[in-house]
Amino acid sequence: MLDGESSASDWRRTYSDALLKAAIIDRAVRWSWRTHERGVVFEIAFRTEAIRDEFCAQPSVRTALAAVPDPRHGLTITPGG
Repeated sequence: MLDGESSASDWRRTYSDALLKAAIIDRAVRWSWRTHERGVVFEIAFRTEAIRDEFCAQPSVRTALAAVPDPRHGLTITPGG
């Protein structure tokens, strides 16, 4: 997430607990937060794409992603490989 009208760090403080709870419910195998000068990175890994899709479909995750500080240019979701 990149900073936008508000800071990505503020966004993280608001939504981190909900994202981590959703990750645990959907059996994430690892996750981490990194802060950089223009925002934050949340990396999360699941055993399968189907589990990842379940995570992304959770209402709390959809709400968090809809609330990123710069929804037009500040959110990148990249499937791992």
